[in-house]
Amino acid sequence: MKKKICVITTIETTLESFVIPVMRLFMQRGFDVTLMCMMSDMFVERYEGEFHLINVKMNRGISLKDMLMKPFEFYKIFKREKFNYVQYATTNAAWYASVAAKMAGVPVRVNCLWGLLYTASTGWKRKVYWFAEKYPCWFSNYFIVASKKNMEIAIADGLCKRERVSVIGDGGTIGVDLKVFDYGKREEYKLRMLERYPVLKGKLVYGYLGRIDVDKGVNELLKAFLAVNNLKMALVLMGSFDDVRSGLDNDLIEKAKASENVIFTGFTREVALHLSVVDVLVHPTYREGFSMVIQQAMAMGCAIITTDIPGPSEVIVENESGLLVQVKDSEALQKAMRRMYEDKVLREAFVKAGLKRVEERFKRERMLELTYENRCQMMKDAGIID
Repeated sequence: MKKKICVITTIETTLESFVIPVMRLFMQRGFDVTLMCMMSDMFVERYEGEFHLINVKMNRGISLKDMLMKPFEFYKIFKREKFNYVQYATTNAAWYASVAAKMAGVPVRVNCLWGLLYTASTGWKRKVYWFAEKYPCWFSNYFIVASKKNMEIAIADGLCKRERVSVIGDGGTIGVDLKVFDYGKREEYKLRMLERYPVLKGKLVYGYLGRIDVDKGVNELLKAFLAVNNLKMALVLMGSFDDVRSGLDNDLIEKAKASENVIFTGFTREVALHLSVVDVLVHPTYREGFSMVIQQAMAMGCAIITTDIPGPSEVIVENESGLLVQVKDSEALQKAMRRMYEDKVLREAFVKAGLKRVEERFKRERMLELTYENRCQMMKDAGIID
């Protein structure tokens, strides 16, 4: 009989970005895989012939009613399906699924601590966010953390015990698909992007990829770019505005939108295509699990500027494949952007080192095999498989 795996996230994009490729490997090797999240019709159409799908309504915000009722809804599903292994990520999904899986007697309950939201906060907010991370941990018996530095933080802050937590390889989740993020196609893709955005021709292009969100350092990025900007620079922001969190500086947003050297592309699935026109990826996030974005950008030949925090500081090697700046420091970010603009030799060295690092450490095939081995070891320890 096939062993049954269920993976739960709050929203479908988390499954697509961090889960589905490795679950395909489990399917190929004889496991029965179910995906659970709040699903759009498009998601269902895309995956219903490949995986078992369970569409559950979950909101990203806090709902006391859901906190009380959703675990029982999930419990009924888990008892009916008799899963051997349940994995959950993102706050709401983890709260509901961890309790339900424990109640249902699921042998392997894996909490993916990919973000550690509380580490970017202080005071009472930090305590609240820490509790939000800790609560599912009480009902889980295995833990995955996205980076080695974040793992040490999770252990030190009492989220999990060392013997029950692991990091995949050098960090990250599923790695980079180098057939999609193909540096050999950079020039071809770049020509297409310059046709779409002719204002970028002849300019050094800084890029940002992700949610347009205060926690991603967008305020600092816009402030730094508008201060350092000249006619031979451009900034391309690839992502949608986050409706859940506030805090963005509206004056900065309006100034950026008014600049002919700033482009907001909106959300795109053509990530490799868009990264092809970027010379320097700027990722000034306040917190991060590891950063798929940086890995993808390095694979497409971008130099990197990011923040000196767990995750991003482990993806790059400082002064070898990118520059690190302190969190929330727009002046340091401005200096780093100016340095990249003025030193082409440095940029080219960073690109070369980044390509090598991705190939050796973060290639998709390597990360999927390591993830498969990691999850199978959990199931062996629990007596589910031999």
